Amino acid sequence: MSATTAGDLAERLLAFTVETLEAGERAHLPGWSIPRTFAGHLVGADVRADVCFTLHHLAEAGVTQVAGEPVDVILNRLLGEVVGADTHTFFSYRIAETLLRRGPFEGNPLLAGLSDEQRAEVALAVDSSDWLELLDAKVLPRNYAGVLSRCELGRVRLGLVADQSRLDDLVARVGRVLGGNPLGTLDDSNDRIGRYDIYTADVWLFTEPLADRIGPVWRDGIAKALDLVLAVGSRDGSAVPWGRSTGDLAAALTLELAAYALTNDPPTGRVRERDAVWLRRAADAAETLVAGFDADGVSRAHAHRAQDSYRGPERRLQLTYDLLGKIAWAAGALATVEPGLEAASAADAYPAQDRWLPFEDARPAGAWAHRSPGIDLVVPFVGTSRSHYLPAPFQPGTFEVPVDRDLPTWTPLVVHGLKRYTAAGLPASVDHDADGRRVTAHWDSLPVSGRGLDGDDPGPNLNGTRTAELSVEGRSLVLRDHLTFERPPKAVSLAIGEVADRPLRVEWEVDGGSTTSTTSTTSTTSTTGTTGHLATVVDVGGLSEWRSSWSEIQRVHQLDLEPATELRYSARVTPLLRVGSTAHGHHYDRSLYGPIKDRVVGRPSPVGWEAVPDPGFRHLDLLHLHWPEWLAFDDLAAHRAIIAELADHGIPVVWTAHNLTPHEKRAEVFDPIYAAWAEAADGVIHHSAWGEGRIRARYAFRPDARHEVIPHGHFGRMWERAGLPARADAESWLGLRALPPGGLRIGIVGAPRAEKRVQEVLDAVAASGRDDIELVCWSLKGDEVVPDDPRIAIAERYRSVERNVYATRLAACDVLALVFDAEGEMLATGAAADAVGVAIPALRSDWGYLVEHLGLAGIPVGQTAESITAAIDALTPDQLATATAAAAQRKLDLDWAPLAEQTAALFERVVQQLP
Repeated sequence: MSATTAGDLAERLLAFTVETLEAGERAHLPGWSIPRTFAGHLVGADVRADVCFTLHHLAEAGVTQVAGEPVDVILNRLLGEVVGADTHTFFSYRIAETLLRRGPFEGNPLLAGLSDEQRAEVALAVDSSDWLELLDAKVLPRNYAGVLSRCELGRVRLGLVADQSRLDDLVARVGRVLGGNPLGTLDDSNDRIGRYDIYTADVWLFTEPLADRIGPVWRDGIAKALDLVLAVGSRDGSAVPWGRSTGDLAAALTLELAAYALTNDPPTGRVRERDAVWLRRAADAAETLVAGFDADGVSRAHAHRAQDSYRGPERRLQLTYDLLGKIAWAAGALATVEPGLEAASAADAYPAQDRWLPFEDARPAGAWAHRSPGIDLVVPFVGTSRSHYLPAPFQPGTFEVPVDRDLPTWTPLVVHGLKRYTAAGLPASVDHDADGRRVTAHWDSLPVSGRGLDGDDPGPNLNGTRTAELSVEGRSLVLRDHLTFERPPKAVSLAIGEVADRPLRVEWEVDGGSTTSTTSTTSTTSTTGTTGHLATVVDVGGLSEWRSSWSEIQRVHQLDLEPATELRYSARVTPLLRVGSTAHGHHYDRSLYGPIKDRVVGRPSPVGWEAVPDPGFRHLDLLHLHWPEWLAFDDLAAHRAIIAELADHGIPVVWTAHNLTPHEKRAEVFDPIYAAWAEAADGVIHHSAWGEGRIRARYAFRPDARHEVIPHGHFGRMWERAGLPARADAESWLGLRALPPGGLRIGIVGAPRAEKRVQEVLDAVAASGRDDIELVCWSLKGDEVVPDDPRIAIAERYRSVERNVYATRLAACDVLALVFDAEGEMLATGAAADAVGVAIPALRSDWGYLVEHLGLAGIPVGQTAESITAAIDALTPDQLATATAAAAQRKLDLDWAPLAEQTAALFERVVQQLP
């Protein structure tokens, strides 16, 4: 749901919220009646409060009716059924603020017609003062000081409380919580384990109504929270990708923070470029959020994904309306922003960085945030040993971990006795090397794995150490681990999760032995070395425990180490490049991508008339352009729109320049289209140096475009798979007589082209003095004059045929006639790849492509009937044998494997922005 302007985004979000609310009312809340149960779970009072709050924000944004009823009429009905004792904390202040839109409690129009009992229930609902003792007892996270302060503020503003001393005490307490760390980050744990997570940023937002009472601490804190999210935020819109409340809630926080940033002047004054960045972050978050609801208006955050244990399926409806309320508030705020403000590009919104973000001064709590062309990640070094707080890389869509589990990833699982341990919690030291793009952390002991968020004591740590170095090398993330133990544990292993739509190449090395194993996207078998270490890939698709907040983890790359008192090993993890090809499924495409499937995933193009939609290009690293006209025909404006969209999302383009212009030869139409793509291309593949010269002379490419000559591979394997027959069988099936020894059968195959000199070849054979030649032609366009000559055994109009038929035709020929106009506008022909693929030479013209591509497998014949006749008549068996041997060598030279390697290398250079 990308939006280029603030006005457009606000309008779309507001419409989406209304439509989704109405869908939910039709499907599950008829007449705005809240169900008592939902899919086997009791529905709590929180759902009613969140529906009210969402409607309240819509009303604030100017919406007067939803599902055909006035908003205030709906709210009156919903408030009349509030159960006060069941409504608390977040939901108390949401009810209070819903009422405040229409004034104080007494005489509030939203309570009109309610009985005294109903009004008393509403008054009780906004009162969460009884939760103070839980806060005092440290049962609640520290951020609840802000929640309860906001509840009390609501009661004061509604006129339900005259004495403000409790509010003052709570605000002072909030000030101490928020101001206790000079860095402005919140350790939300009560036992100071260093639990820094999304609430480090969110706490400032939900205490915003208290900002004036809290004072400068709040203003400084919100500025730091905004900077933190700009640093650790992900391209899918996630504000903070680790810990609690990630997934759609993290996207919602980005949207809210962006709306706040765009409607409140920072201390340093407004900067339009920064506003554009926040608008882009908001648009990306909106894309994620809008995709996260089903047709019945319910969040899909629990479907094939996971949430925190306290936010399980029993809270599906609550999460649904919580999210919608956040979207509605943001939409209303964005509607006040200058409508014409344009969002920044992805490149500007997510700039390259390598930063250590400290959360404390005294202890090494913090996060390593890295962005560079081709790889983004954040690694937190924070308290607790639950799976989603471990020092693992986080990048939604690429690096994901199980939620709220005892399943360590990227940090070793050590089993000793009956307990499981891992390297977690705050390390003893962290060293960040920005120039080296790496971070090194050391733990003096290993805590029990899977420790809860707060308050529990799982027992003493294991005597052992871990020193872990994480570095970015190109697009690879490399982990180098060193473990020590007092005595060998029962088991030591390392697991790396691979999400369903993001294959990884994982290469393991273990010191002290001979094992080096590689597991890639196609490998599911174990590799065992002589040292007893075992590398394997485990399919975990469909298992609920292996789900993140964003998707399912499909496979686990695992290294099972032979226990010892000291272990050193490394893992090099490289996401496969996701390349959208505009020729996906074409035999050229399959031939090219097959040999590099362990590094490149070919996908259908997400742009063009046959596009497979990929909103926001979330599943694409590069577009491989083949024939531009296949994308948007002759519509120059459509081509320019595609180019602009790709550029806006930072998707580079590699163009394989098959043609100088389309075969229909409308230069006045297609030259501007080809010129536009030339200007946009980051890399260009030329099938010959001659062709590179031609196209670069015609179109202006970017000065920094990377040009690479990579020859066209041959199609021999395709014809073999199609059933390439023996010569005699081919002749029999085609109805051809066997030629005498030394005879020559010339074939013309492939589609007619303006540059293709078929008539000249027909006339040349007819004029030849040889009686041992034969011409078979399946390439007539219909206007040729076929000489009446028995040596022209077949002369048929071109039509597309099955591959086995085409292979049979090739098998019957001694040579192919590839006679093309040397001055034409073609850059290559697939027929040459056919000739090389079956190792037969070609009678060729002086067209530069053929001269270079065929080498000695090409027999020069010129391009006139006279020159072709002379060459045929002068051709000796020895010359033909030499050319045939050269064709066999060219078949080896033009195998797809080395050519695909060159292509993959160019893709990498382009994605990594290397010269």
